[in-house]
Amino acid sequence: MTTRPRSGRPRRPGRPREEATEQAITAAARQVLADKGVARMSMEHVAAKAGVAKSTLYRRWPSKIELAVHAVAATFDEIEIDDHGSLAADMRAGIGEAARLLRDPSTGGAYAALLAESARDPDGVGRQVRESLSTRLHALVATSVERSIDRGEIRREMIDVDLLADVVVGSVMHRALATGEPDEAFVDGLIALLADVAYARLRRQQREADDEDADPT
Repeated sequence: MTTRPRSGRPRRPGRPREEATEQAITAAARQVLADKGVARMSMEHVAAKAGVAKSTLYRRWPSKIELAVHAVAATFDEIEIDDHGSLAADMRAGIGEAARLLRDPSTGGAYAALLAESARDPDGVGRQVRESLSTRLHALVATSVERSIDRGEIRREMIDVDLLADVVVGSVMHRALATGEPDEAFVDGLIALLADVAYARLRRQQREADDEDADPT
């Protein structure tokens, strides 16, 4: 597991300070969101906790909802999956890192708050969560699947990437929010189960193809 490399281009003056400010705001927003929930979260609370002016927040995010979604989604931006040689190993690395992040009280609590608000407002908050946060988490699974297809480990028609992502991400999130313990053993067991299903499907397809070849009619 690695983080994305930084750009080699020269930084313009003031950029490190801007990045530090944004990181402080993002961390503060996650904590306030985890502590208070979406309804009681305010830009004033976040600005005070981050030690910046409220106008600094509004220059970057027009509303507290956009800030809240960004604060959680940005946590997962640093995850990048190295090639570990198999679908199971790649997924274990990516989802294991996501599970580790969710065990952090501020990240897990903030994500839970967003999910609760998404249920109350599916067309507003829910839409933003799906477009921003869910896309990032699904990409972890999609990357693993695409590599596996390129290796010849599985065939594209064997797997519904969105369905698999929903199963993996949903299981990890439920475990994180229900018990706070999506530990390595849980992630290993989940990935092994899904790998067994994928390989069983492949064997079934191979048997069906053999039966068709053997049928004289």
